Amino acid sequence: MLPRLYKTDAEIRKYQINTLMVFNDNVREIYEGEEYEIGFTSGGNSFSLKVHLSRDFPNDKPKLKVYPVVHHHWVDSDGVIQSAPGLLSFNVHSSDLGRVVQAIIREFQRDPPPLASSISFTTTSTSINNGEVHQSSPLTYPLFTSPNPVFTSAHSRVSIPSYDPSFTYLAQHAQQSSYTQKTYAFPELSHMCIEELKFLNENVDRQNEFIDELPLIREQNKAMDNLAVQIEEMAASNLSKKGVLEQLRKDVDQKVDEVTELVLENEQLLASYQSLSDKYAPRNIQEELRKAARKMEGESEKVAENFLNGSIDVDNFVSNFIRTRMISQARKTKEEKLGQQLDQLERAGF
Repeated sequence: MLPRLYKTDAEIRKYQINTLMVFNDNVREIYEGEEYEIGFTSGGNSFSLKVHLSRDFPNDKPKLKVYPVVHHHWVDSDGVIQSAPGLLSFNVHSSDLGRVVQAIIREFQRDPPPLASSISFTTTSTSINNGEVHQSSPLTYPLFTSPNPVFTSAHSRVSIPSYDPSFTYLAQHAQQSSYTQKTYAFPELSHMCIEELKFLNENVDRQNEFIDELPLIREQNKAMDNLAVQIEEMAASNLSKKGVLEQLRKDVDQKVDEVTELVLENEQLLASYQSLSDKYAPRNIQEELRKAARKMEGESEKVAENFLNGSIDVDNFVSNFIRTRMISQARKTKEEKLGQQLDQLERAGF
């Protein structure tokens, strides 16, 4: 099989659509070659992942959309999947559409994302008219606090929420955090006195130094250094294989040229074989024998006419006439026997 580099766009497009069927279940074709739908479940909810292929696919990336819309850092507000790793790195030569879709579905099934319709932000509004407090929609939001009590004329206590500065940050990142509160502890701070803590709070350089000394940061820096070394080694290894790769590419190009020549030669031989097959077909041989017998019979008649005109003597007439008649009769006999044999074979089903 030739690599994808030597396939046409139509062949690669068909191959990519086949991978969608191979690596995923419940694939439903909406428009042939253009739009497909894959159903799956996650966290007790049923989802539908639609795959839209443009006319320039696979040179263009596929468009993937999940319904109902979910909160996930790969998905935008319209349900279009934008930043899945396999989708970001999708290319015509090394990516498989079926594997990309399979990885996205597995991500949703491994960590079920919340539905966009199941999350709503509510606030509490309070108005004061004529010394009385009127509270509408008595709902509270966990990111508000209520340190300022207000008393009505009936001396009942009502809490007016005050703004928490962390609300903006949490609201913006609520989708990605899946609404799970995380706590990070820094035991190093417990060993500092108040002056050291104030200095740390006011000095940016000291904050950076403190962060760099954290065990987790040191481990991450060490891991990044090791990863950088591995990347450099891998890059050097890849560069060292450049010559081998170029030689292999030349060899492949040469093989493709040879295959092309062999295909042309095979087509010529096939045409020659077809011509010879028609020429030496049994029915065709029978027809040629009939024509040859008639030809020799015509020559014998010419010999007789020459004898009657006095062009040849008796001896030449007898020898030539008998020879041509014998050849003509022999060919007629062969033609008749061959015809009878072919008829018998056809009646027998051959």
